[in-house]
Amino acid sequence: MTRVLPSMPIGLFAFVVILTIAALAVRNGVMADGAMTLWAGAITAGDGGMSVGLIAAAYPTIPFLASTLVELVTPAGTPSPALLAAAVGGGLACMWFVSMRVAGLSVLVAAVATLLLILHPNLLWLAVAGPSEILFVVFLYLFGDALYQLRARSGVTEVMAVGLALAGLAFSHPIGAAIACAATPFLILAVRPVMVANSAPNVVLTLVFPTVFAALAFAYVSWVFPGSGWSFLIAPAEGMSSWAASFVRGLGGAMTGVIALDAGIVVALTFVLSAPIVIVAAAWVWRRRPLVMPALVLCVAVVAAAVITVVTGLFGDPVALAAAAPVLAAIVIIRVPDVRARLDLVLPLLLMGWLGGAATLAIIDPRIVNQVGAMLARVAANPARADDLDLGGVIAAREGVLVDSVNAPAVVVGRGRATGLISPQHEEFGLAILTSSIDAPFVAVSDPQSATGAQDRLNKAFPQLYQRGPPGYRLVYHNATWKLFKR
Repeated sequence: MTRVLPSMPIGLFAFVVILTIAALAVRNGVMADGAMTLWAGAITAGDGGMSVGLIAAAYPTIPFLASTLVELVTPAGTPSPALLAAAVGGGLACMWFVSMRVAGLSVLVAAVATLLLILHPNLLWLAVAGPSEILFVVFLYLFGDALYQLRARSGVTEVMAVGLALAGLAFSHPIGAAIACAATPFLILAVRPVMVANSAPNVVLTLVFPTVFAALAFAYVSWVFPGSGWSFLIAPAEGMSSWAASFVRGLGGAMTGVIALDAGIVVALTFVLSAPIVIVAAAWVWRRRPLVMPALVLCVAVVAAAVITVVTGLFGDPVALAAAAPVLAAIVIIRVPDVRARLDLVLPLLLMGWLGGAATLAIIDPRIVNQVGAMLARVAANPARADDLDLGGVIAAREGVLVDSVNAPAVVVGRGRATGLISPQHEEFGLAILTSSIDAPFVAVSDPQSATGAQDRLNKAFPQLYQRGPPGYRLVYHNATWKLFKR
């Protein structure tokens, strides 16, 4: 208790900083597409607009269920993803501070080290991206910490800790699933040699069993309810293509010309520039394998996950992997005794990593430079997203609005609730498409020439809807992307 209480101000400060920056990101349209979709889904589920089967089959499961719970207990219009991300970030800061105090660091050193890590650019930007990313960071820390415990003791508790952390990674973020896949061949290196000598395959099977079992069970649930058992493995193609187009034009894409290799090299570079304390600590204890192998396994798994992500295209973009550097730095400070014996170097190395993190983040995702500039200038970084949010605000008090909110989840977010919308999940929407007739009080349709409108189901069913509107309807609102018609 004496160590927990001093952690409260650290956690509260981290909570306030993350919540403030996340709120700015939401207001300026910087929040990631996945986070916006997650938020809209949580609002819909909280309003009872989603069946239990669809809720059970939602992916990423852990952040979706957590966001839905927050949406249920908070007032309408509360930015639940930002609130959840800030709360988890504050909790993680408290956890790191307490662990460093237990490891023997003074209050001042532990406090400064915790703040440099939790507010590290690589990690802070993920907290802005949404709850899925920050929960991924939590499980990545638990996985790395469990690897050190596994190498030290390799008992049943340690084996299960690694297995459950892997499962948490896989169901917190698509990139977490990539790490779970990439780490499997290397897990044997984190186990004590005496266990490997007895039965190496059985050890690895035990470590990955919770993840494999959970994945198969989730696939079955997805097959029973939505009807597509492996849909949760498929990340939005737009996110990957957008990142790739930006990456190849930047410094990261100019290394080998092979985008998968370049992504792996850049992620490896983040450990050098964003967490120099990890490299220095590894040099100090290089001959002591129990202190080196867990960190090496985590590094190799993260780099391999970057390559797998780009090659397969199944896990979204690899930007979230940049957070592995500050996470591993925290683990090394807590778990490697030689670091704690040279505290005079800890804070300078962490400060160097903080500055290096800003550079590597811009390399791994050049889009961030423009997004940060938009946040500081308080202008919309994504005008189309701003139009979606504006439409949602306009229809907040209107009921019976026919709109493809699945294609434009920001409309639901801007409205603050899903009740009153006639969306693709509703029978009325399907009947309108099937019968080629519209009878809703309001119709919102996006410009077919825009990125949103090109995928709008109403535009596909009624090609002239945006230009002319339904017969008997009049235009009551429009912006650069949307038109709202009233009967």
